[in-house]
Amino acid sequence: MIRIDKMTAGRFGNRVLHYNNLMQLATTLNTDASCVFWEGHECFSDLVGQTDWENPVDTVLDWKTVLGSDDISDNAQLGSYCLHNVFLKVTKTDPRQFIKVNEKYKRNLPEDKVNVGIHIRGTDILGADGNQGREIHSPDYYKNAIDVVESEFENTKYYICTDDTDFISFKETVKHLSINGIEYEVGSPNHFIDFATLSECDVIIASSSTFTVAAGFTGKKNKKIIHSMEWIQRNLDHTLWHPYDDPKETRKWQLSYDNFWTDLYEGGNEFYHAWKFI
Repeated sequence: MIRIDKMTAGRFGNRVLHYNNLMQLATTLNTDASCVFWEGHECFSDLVGQTDWENPVDTVLDWKTVLGSDDISDNAQLGSYCLHNVFLKVTKTDPRQFIKVNEKYKRNLPEDKVNVGIHIRGTDILGADGNQGREIHSPDYYKNAIDVVESEFENTKYYICTDDTDFISFKETVKHLSINGIEYEVGSPNHFIDFATLSECDVIIASSSTFTVAAGFTGKKNKKIIHSMEWIQRNLDHTLWHPYDDPKETRKWQLSYDNFWTDLYEGGNEFYHAWKFI
C-alpha cells in the first residue's frame, strides 16, 4: 500500500499534485492507496479514503527517492514534498481517472465560445513566503498573452481567477480586456469553483502556481496552456529563490522544483505541456 498519512502543508494545487502522485504510484506498482481526509474530498468525487496501516515498518518515499530510483517500495508513505518536482516522472496514467470535479462545483462553459482561463497569483507571492516576489507575473505578460489568444481565436470569453483583486496584474488585465471590448467575467471567491472553471477552459493563461498546473491536467483534455517565458527563464537559469545562498540540501530541493519548469520547457509530458511561452 502507498499512503498519505499527512497531506502536504502547501495550498490546494500542491495538495492535488500530492494526491495525484499517490494514485500514480499505487497504479504503477499495482497496490492499494490510502489517503487522509483533505479538502479535495469536498471538491472531487470518488477519492480514496484512509485505510488502517498494518505494516509496522514505516518507509517514507521522499522526493529524492522518487526521482532517483525506479525501485520504489510498494509499502510506504508518500512524503509531503513529492509534488510537481516528481509529477513528470510518476504520471503515467491520465490524472482524470483519479481526479474528477464534483458535480456540485463543475462548470459547464458555453460550447459556442473559446473559453480562456486566466490565473493571476497575488497575495502568496508578494512577501517573504513568496520567495521575495520571485514568481510575480507582470501585467504585460497577461496583456500580451491575451493579444496572442485574440490573434488565434474568435468568439472568446475570459474567466479571471485570482486570490487578489487589488494586485496590479489583475487591475491591468481587466482594463486591457475592457478597453478592447473582450467578454470576460471575474471568478468566484470559492477556490473550488475557480479551479473547476480553469479545468474546463480551452485555453489557460497560467501563473507559476500549482493551482493552474493541477487545473491543466484535470477536466477538459487538450487545453492550450500559456506560460510566462520570463518565469521559465528564471528556472532555466536556476536563479536563487532568495537573495542569499540557501543551505546545500535546501538548494537541491529547490532545484528539483526548478527542474519541473525546465522540463516543461523541453516538452513536459502528454498530460501537462505548454502551448506557448510568452
